[in-house]
Amino acid sequence: MKQHTADGAILGPGQCSLVPPGSDDFSVYGGAETVRRAREWALTHQYLLYRGPAEKCVHGLYRMDSCTFSACTSVGMDHTQIWVQHDGRSAFLLTHPYVDEIPAPLSVYANMHGLRVDSYSFDGWYADQALPIRLTIPQSWPLWPIERDAVLLLHTQPIEWPEADAGS
Repeated sequence: MKQHTADGAILGPGQCSLVPPGSDDFSVYGGAETVRRAREWALTHQYLLYRGPAEKCVHGLYRMDSCTFSACTSVGMDHTQIWVQHDGRSAFLLTHPYVDEIPAPLSVYANMHGLRVDSYSFDGWYADQALPIRLTIPQSWPLWPIERDAVLLLHTQPIEWPEADAGS
């Protein structure tokens, strides 16, 4: 199914986009097989890829115009993207460092920003040797800037998702 990207030009400077897995704009770092796995994972869970300022660190969740903080690149993240739920009401950073457990500096980094840190095997689409680590905005927190902007984008530019398997 062909999907369109929700373009954030309506948000003004520092715009962002939400890219569904069925869009021609969808891409992640890695070869064709990695992109295929990411696309399948995002389609299954109805996740949208965030594209915009600070898209590889927590400052994208805050919708900051850029990130120049060295801490964001020195806490053990690798192959990192921000993902948004299909309805825009939740977002998370997903990183895939080549480690066996969550690095302590990454846990501290997540805690400093009030994010929950977890590792789920179903997020492991990047590579077998890379541990999937998710930094999530807790549901108990008020609306974060990325959630506000995502809800606005998806309200003005709804994204259609394929029906669940009708034969199941």
